[in-house]
Amino acid sequence: MSMVAKRVLSAALTVIGLVLVSVGAWFTVHLGSSGSATLRTTPARGALVVVEPSVLNRVDAPATVTAVAAPGTTIWMGRTTPVDADAIVGGADRTSVTGAHVRSWSLVTSRAGAGAAPALAGADVWRQTATGQGRVHLSVGQTGAPESVVIAAPDGTPVDLTSVTVTVERRTWFFQALLVTLVGLLAAVTGVALLWQAQPRRPRPADEPQADEPTTDEPRTDETKADEPQADKPRTDEPKADETKADNDAPTPEVTA
Repeated sequence: MSMVAKRVLSAALTVIGLVLVSVGAWFTVHLGSSGSATLRTTPARGALVVVEPSVLNRVDAPATVTAVAAPGTTIWMGRTTPVDADAIVGGADRTSVTGAHVRSWSLVTSRAGAGAAPALAGADVWRQTATGQGRVHLSVGQTGAPESVVIAAPDGTPVDLTSVTVTVERRTWFFQALLVTLVGLLAAVTGVALLWQAQPRRPRPADEPQADEPTTDEPRTDETKADEPQADKPRTDEPKADETKADNDAPTPEVTA
């Protein structure tokens, strides 16, 4: 594998790891150690509220619906099948809770109908009811799914609610989010380490040749040759062999008396 390909793969691994760390940490903080996801909305005034099965029975885990109003306000809640809920509410002015946005931890609502609903508390279609002042909650299991929850006053008139929350708890969600965080952290650290190893290395100063010290592979210069003693060079103060021979062969002059 080429160096460029290694760098690209290392960078991709680092980015993926950082994304997993962000997502996993975000879910870990919001879910908490209990693995509880709480979704919230503020219903429109002047309409009763119907929480649909698409929210209550979306996950195979118990869900808790909580309605909050001003202190002293009477709140009534009833749980029944979607068919019975539609039949008793009819065409009344209602706010339907149909979905959720996990990114903002909010509930998706829509408004339809007009007019008032009949008295709700006295009907025989309810599987479970709860009544209270200021704050009321109702737990919904999954054994009777699908089911709907209607929120209003006991006589069917709308209640001005400050908030409606749906809480779904599953403890394994916390460990799954924590696992995603750890996997992302490991991927990010591995990617950074590979990027560090893929960087080009410059030679250390100890490995570079010294400019003042000639290496064995460099040719000798004239100055180097001049410094070295010449073993075969004849000395200039000694007579040459040919000149000595010529002197010996020359005739000796005669001396007369």
